[in-house]
Amino acid sequence: MAPETAVVPEQQNTSDLAAPLYVAWQITNECNLACLHCIEESGPGKAFKDELTTEQAYGIIDQLIKSEVPYVSFSGGEPMVRPDFFGMVERITKGGVGLKIETNGHYLTPENCKRLKDLGVKAVQVSLDGATPASFNKMRVHGRLETALDGIKNLRAAGVPIEINFVPAKFNIKEIGAAVDLAHDIGAYSFYTGKLMFTGNAVRTWGITAPDEADYPQFFATLKEKTEEYKGRMRVYFHEMGLLDELRYRLENPAALFIILPNGKVKLINALPFTCGDLRTDTLGQVWAQFQTAWKSARVSTFIDRLAEDPNIVSRLHQWEEVGGK
Repeated sequence: MAPETAVVPEQQNTSDLAAPLYVAWQITNECNLACLHCIEESGPGKAFKDELTTEQAYGIIDQLIKSEVPYVSFSGGEPMVRPDFFGMVERITKGGVGLKIETNGHYLTPENCKRLKDLGVKAVQVSLDGATPASFNKMRVHGRLETALDGIKNLRAAGVPIEINFVPAKFNIKEIGAAVDLAHDIGAYSFYTGKLMFTGNAVRTWGITAPDEADYPQFFATLKEKTEEYKGRMRVYFHEMGLLDELRYRLENPAALFIILPNGKVKLINALPFTCGDLRTDTLGQVWAQFQTAWKSARVSTFIDRLAEDPNIVSRLHQWEEVGGK
């Protein structure tokens, strides 16, 4: 069963809104896995030194509720490793905000899945970067496909709607058809994928992870076939833009969403190093206004232009620069 229709932040003019339609909140940078492609460079021992306290996190949740933000996702890192994870889930769902959890699936015990269901979580997205243990376990260092699949079975048993995310790599791209089939067979209502992005951990692992560009046409052709095959039973979403095209598009068409980092700073988009405020000290309204101004900054457009000449500057992912003014 699919959850209620989610908001589509890409289709809304941000200037018409008093708050974002969607907030992607990375509640910790700590993770039990060390994935080769992780855009956040998360992993064991990778929590930020200044991650939000429970009190600070609850304060941000209360702002999201007061501002009537309709939809939020909790991700990481691995969000379920935060000791106050379920407290945060309960506070935001009881406040009427639609919540999605993005997880690697390794903490989805029957008990945890029942709690997610009882707390009204709208969906749980699990990353399955491969249809075989060999490819999944290679991409998700310290992970096990069997554990993730067991977690998905527990979600299904608890009645929690399931989404699957797949990141292509050199060693799994030809499994895409099997991966979509697997997603359907385990009860997912949607499947998401797109090109591997040259950012985060992928910058240093590009030689072993990047698919051959010649493999992408068949990859997307298969996805188009699967979209038709599963029409009415499972939604298949895929994004054909590369990183630079995506950023150029966002420069002209900012989506009605922003990203909260584990320490409360707010980013424009994952692949850029720019922040537009800090929810530990700024109100959500202030940050939203700064977000809209930031996308018009010459520093942002210049960075994107430079990226075309030197893709390696994306390695500055965590060297944040604030734009947008106050």
